[in-house]
Amino acid sequence: MDDFISISLLSLAMLVGCYVAGIIPLAVNFSEERLKLVTVLGAGLLCGTALAVIVPEGVHALYEDILEGFENNRQSEGLHAKGRRHLGIFSP
Repeated sequence: MDDFISISLLSLAMLVGCYVAGIIPLAVNFSEERLKLVTVLGAGLLCGTALAVIVPEGVHALYEDILEGFENNRQSEGLHAKGRRHLGIFSP
């Protein structure tokens, strides 16, 4: 439930930030330089929030995959050892 709340809050922050960054140029007359600054701010907010969600999710997925592979190796080694004992084959 904690992950759901954090992703929801990040999504809400991204929604509000991008909406505000998009509505500012429509509400206020800006010079060319100020308009570029607001555009960069909105794009940076969008990319930063997306990376704040994507990178931790990717690391979590890789970590789970590594642990799952480790568990599978351990289980298969245990099965091979049982099979060798059953057949009378012993390894050092």
